[in-house]
Amino acid sequence: MMPKYQKAIVIGRYQIYHKGHEQLTNRALEIADEVLVIVGSSFQSRNIRNPFKWTERAAMITATLSQTDQARLRFLPVRDYYDDTLWNADVRRQVDACVSDADRVALVGFKKDDTTYYLDNFPDWSMVEIESELDIDATALRNQLFAEDSAETALANIASHISTPVREFLNDWSNSPEYAVLRAEYTKIDQENQVYAGIPWDIIATTVDAVVTVNNHVLLGKRKHHPGKGLWAIPGGFLEKRESLLQGAIRELKEETSLNLPDATLRDCLQHVKVFSHPRRSCRGRVITHAHHFALKTAWLDKTWPEIKAADDLESVAWVPITQMPGLEEELFEDHFAILCNLLPIRA
Repeated sequence: MMPKYQKAIVIGRYQIYHKGHEQLTNRALEIADEVLVIVGSSFQSRNIRNPFKWTERAAMITATLSQTDQARLRFLPVRDYYDDTLWNADVRRQVDACVSDADRVALVGFKKDDTTYYLDNFPDWSMVEIESELDIDATALRNQLFAEDSAETALANIASHISTPVREFLNDWSNSPEYAVLRAEYTKIDQENQVYAGIPWDIIATTVDAVVTVNNHVLLGKRKHHPGKGLWAIPGGFLEKRESLLQGAIRELKEETSLNLPDATLRDCLQHVKVFSHPRRSCRGRVITHAHHFALKTAWLDKTWPEIKAADDLESVAWVPITQMPGLEEELFEDHFAILCNLLPIRA
C-alpha cells in the first residue's frame, strides 16, 4: 500500500491540459488529502507557447474532476524567472505557506525527458514517480491548434489526447479574439522559420536590447507587428553582420524610438550588459539577447525627458514609471519582464 500523504505536489505548465497531465493529478489525489498544483509560466503575456492564462488552465483542470476532488486542489501560480534558483525559491515559498511541519509531502511526477529535470530540485519531498504509456507532447497539440485551417479540424485531430471537458473549453476559447491573434502570430513565426531554415543559429539568433532609464522611468515601445503585436517591449532587435553588440543596441534603440542623443552620450551612460540565453525565452526559436542598460544622467541632458518618437517596428513609445512594471507584467513581450526585473529595482 502506498503511504498516505497530507499533501501531494504536481508541477506543470498545462498548455494544453492533456491525459498525461490527468494521470499525474489523479495519482496525487489517490495518495494525498490535498493536492498542490504548481502552474508554471503564469502571469506573462499570451503567446503561442503560453496561450492560456493560469486561471484558464486551472479551469481546464477542474473541469475534468468531480466537485469533491475539485475541493481538494489548491493552485499555486508561478511565473517564469528564466533562472532555476529564483524559480525553485518561489515554488518552495508557496508550498511552505501551505504545509505544516507535521505534513508528509509527496512530489508526483513523470520523468519523460530532460525537460522534467526540475523534479530533481526538491529532494526533501518524497518522489512518487509514475509510469505512463501515453506519449503526448503538449507542444504538438498547440501546433495543431494553431496550424489547422479551423479549430474544429484541430480539435478533432487532438481529441484522443484530451478529455471531453478540455475539448469543450478549447472549442469555446477558439471563438475568442485571443485565439485569432495567436493563430496570426503562429503563421508569422512559421513563415519566418521557413525563410531562415538552414541558416546557422549564431547568425540569425543574436539580438540586442536597450534598457534606457531616466528619472525612475524606463523607455518601452508597443510592438506594431507579430510576434507580440500590441505588447510592450524593450527596444531592440537582431544584430547586423558587421557591427558590435553595443553598436547594434544603439542602432536599434534609435531606429525604433528616435531617441535624440549622441552615440557618445549613450556609451558614457552604459551601466552594464547582461546575456539572457534561456533556451525557451522566445517562441521564435533559440534567441540569445544581450541587454544593455543605459542610465541617462539628467545633468547631461538638455531636457528632463529626452525626445522620443515611435518608428520602425513600434506603434508607440513611452517613458514608463519603474514602479508600474509589476502591473504591466502580462502586457510585456516574451521574457522582457524578467529582463527588467534583473536589471532594475523592481519587486515582482
